[in-house]
Amino acid sequence: MRHILAQLFRQRTLRKILVSLFFLSFSLAILVVPLEAGKPNAKIHDLEDSIWWMVSTVTSVGYGDVVPVTFEGRALGMILQIIGVVMTSSIIGSLVDQLHRKRDNYEFERISAKLDQISGAVEETKKKTDFIILQKGEKKS
Repeated sequence: MRHILAQLFRQRTLRKILVSLFFLSFSLAILVVPLEAGKPNAKIHDLEDSIWWMVSTVTSVGYGDVVPVTFEGRALGMILQIIGVVMTSSIIGSLVDQLHRKRDNYEFERISAKLDQISGAVEETKKKTDFIILQKGEKKS
């Protein structure tokens, strides 16, 4: 499984997607602080609160202890929720793709080995039939 995960994060496209979404998420976390701090009933007062909120939102944990109270903050929260879904979907999709590739390679190797075995059996049969034909031909002469 470790080998599959290593291959998963070697995929350039997946890395680009995840890094882009990661930086977008942190940018939104930074942006939400001035929108929320100082508002009545605000739960996000500083960058630490904002990062906690961002991580719990992106990972779909959503503890609810730190939430935005402004319209703008909630709009950013919706964007973070979509980012979380895209990140999770990208990882799962790439993992499934890697597992399918491993299975296909395994099946190809099995079929190739079976074809080699059949090819060897056909060659052996051909040698035997050629020998029989040659022997019968020599007796008739």
